[in-house]
Amino acid sequence: MIRSLVRVGLAGAVLTLLILLGGCGGGGSGSSTTTPPPTANTVPITVDLGPAGNFVNLATVSVTLCAPGSTTQCQTIDHIQVDTGSSGLRILASAISPAILLPQQTGSNGAPLVQCFQFIDGFVWGPVKAADIQMAGESGHGIAIQVIGDPAFPAVPSSCSHAGPPENDVSALGANGVLGISFFLQDCGNACAASALPGVYYTCNVGATCQPIAVPLAQQTPNPVSLFATDNNGVIVTLPLISAVGAATSTGSLILGIGTQADNSLGAATVFTANASTGTLSTTLNGQSLSDSYIDSGSSAFYFGNGAVPICTGPGSGLYCPASTQTLAATIVGTNAATAQVGFSVANADQLFNANPSFSAFANLGGPNSDASGFVWGLPFFFGRQVYTAFEGRSTPAGAGPFNAF
Repeated sequence: MIRSLVRVGLAGAVLTLLILLGGCGGGGSGSSTTTPPPTANTVPITVDLGPAGNFVNLATVSVTLCAPGSTTQCQTIDHIQVDTGSSGLRILASAISPAILLPQQTGSNGAPLVQCFQFIDGFVWGPVKAADIQMAGESGHGIAIQVIGDPAFPAVPSSCSHAGPPENDVSALGANGVLGISFFLQDCGNACAASALPGVYYTCNVGATCQPIAVPLAQQTPNPVSLFATDNNGVIVTLPLISAVGAATSTGSLILGIGTQADNSLGAATVFTANASTGTLSTTLNGQSLSDSYIDSGSSAFYFGNGAVPICTGPGSGLYCPASTQTLAATIVGTNAATAQVGFSVANADQLFNANPSFSAFANLGGPNSDASGFVWGLPFFFGRQVYTAFEGRSTPAGAGPFNAF
């Protein structure tokens, strides 16, 4: 499966769930703030309503962009969503200063290279450009990124737009960009290197129709952390526990590297190897094995099938609204046969949002999954845990990725 089409091949993922929060107020009680001292490989994570002001469970960081080779044409952009379910840095054109001159990348035919990146709930469209990237004390040079919604490329091919509504501005995306740091080193991989696949990479000459094009691995939009000089074998996302009623905000850390420094040791974490082709694990829920399962900080809820639970019709529309909070348990299973039983709860999203309409962080949101064989362990899974994502083929003290550990 083409990785870029559905979260790096992980069927059923959702980039972010837009919740139009009604009213104002709600107070500051319930906030969770445990920001650690900064280190050379640690980037603070913030969970808030985002620059659009109405997204929940949106974990973001700041990323510094520079024109390649420049120390003066630089800009730090906040509210970039941390997404362990995709690969590639994608930033809204509207968030990038015109003073930051990023070189346009070209295809093998010499025409500008433009990308369509499709999520299960929509797509982003924009050119591929080169930038130097800095996070904490780490940096990578001349990295390909996607500039979303660049007005220089207004025409979207139908083979891209059929994926759903566009998410090319902050009101639709919810963030200023997406930092894709999944298992995979590129956002499409060998499939896009071998063939010109509609719906992924295009070349677009001015005044002409965009045409799909094959793109070598080295020119694809990469997982940027994998190109840093050090601490480039994986990442750790850590967020604190939050109350059952939610929190106004929450803060944690994105730690770069696994087993490369004193602060990113695996410790007693259990390793769950993932399918090397799809990045999936297995989840057993109510006696059913769900083989299309994965752990994804870019999804805002636990997504799984449960036809017996009502769907919300209020501010939590699209999520589950059980009559009372459900306490559940499921077992995560790696391809290495490692297992862990995980308890979780699903509350009535309408009630949660109505009670605290200014809150942004919730550990007990659930929603339906269109993939009957899928279970998405979204951002609620990360609260109260250190969750490791090891990159494919990269060495760690527990062996090479891809794997999750917690």
